[in-house]
Amino acid sequence: MGQAGARRLASGTAAKQLAGVLTAPLRRPRLHVHIGGPVHLPAGTRSGTETAHRMVGAAWRRAARAAGEPVRAG
Repeated sequence: MGQAGARRLASGTAAKQLAGVLTAPLRRPRLHVHIGGPVHLPAGTRSGTETAHRMVGAAWRRAARAAGEPVRAG
């Protein structure tokens, strides 16, 4: 699963976060969540971790593109 755009809703100090939540209906920030397919991790810890990182990164990049955020290759 990857998500993008949440910082547009709530980031910064507590006062700024509260203001962001209260003004969100007017600003209508774009949030996007992408849920990818099931991931079958290899038995080895290292290869399983690498696979998980790669798949989560791919889901995040897809969510970020959909939310209109810049995405670096990687």
